[in-house]
Amino acid sequence: MKAFQKKQVIDQLKLGEPLNYYNGYSQPDRIRCQNIIIFERCDRKTLQQQQLANRMHHRYVLMRVLETAGVVSVDGQSLRLDVGDVLLVQPHQFHYYKDLASDRLHWLFVTFELEKGASQLEQLSYRRMRMDAVAAKHWESLVSLWATASASQRALLLPSLDLLLTQLQVLIGDHSHGSDTICQRPSDEWIMEIESLIIRSVKERWTLAQVAKKAGFSERHLRERFEQKMGISMSEFRQNYQFHIALSLMRDAACSLSAVAELSGFNSQSVFTRFIRRISGRTPRELSQDIRQGRYQRD
Repeated sequence: MKAFQKKQVIDQLKLGEPLNYYNGYSQPDRIRCQNIIIFERCDRKTLQQQQLANRMHHRYVLMRVLETAGVVSVDGQSLRLDVGDVLLVQPHQFHYYKDLASDRLHWLFVTFELEKGASQLEQLSYRRMRMDAVAAKHWESLVSLWATASASQRALLLPSLDLLLTQLQVLIGDHSHGSDTICQRPSDEWIMEIESLIIRSVKERWTLAQVAKKAGFSERHLRERFEQKMGISMSEFRQNYQFHIALSLMRDAACSLSAVAELSGFNSQSVFTRFIRRISGRTPRELSQDIRQGRYQRD
């Protein structure tokens, strides 16, 4: 019956002749994805991977909460995701999870690379999105194809992801369905302040003792409270951020390694080299070459 009604509507459309046979609708920078991987996380331990390098990635990450709300911190900015919410994390953004309501959870992740359309996805950053019926249908189709499709049907995966991201982009521009930018509950304002101070400490060359003093805490008390809240130490948080800055800068061939070291908060090139080698297993020069040639695979 529905198919018949749809056919009636199509039959009633009056399309007319085109004004110009050579000048139709085109979108040169439309979203085109590549190298998709879909997986799930069902407990706190696997969601919050402890390896520092695993917190950094060169791929896009689209996540959706199916069970157990929580807070995702992206580059020091926090956003609470409730069941059903969707969040897109850009490549090289430092992100981690906190304030999970339970150890048992169910979060789905779609990671991918982008062939075209990076500028289209920028507006989805730092937003909690709620899908409409169209986006939800694209999501279900995408996950179903990944889980059950034959080899030939998997050719539909990338177009399905392109459509999902395009629909999310449409929703951002549609004020009737909105999305929330980064926001935080008042009870967590103190941790946002500490995150901000640690990030500033990289540029200002502050010690963690100075960070604690500026926040009005003793260093020992702040370290304990921070780790209890975040699941990682203040030192790990700052190292994560420094590594994030270094990776982002290394993408630019015009930025020298000495400049990368300085902007990442290192006064000594040798200290910077040891830091990068310890985390990535490469020298800074090797790592920068791998990043520019698309060979860095530490997701």
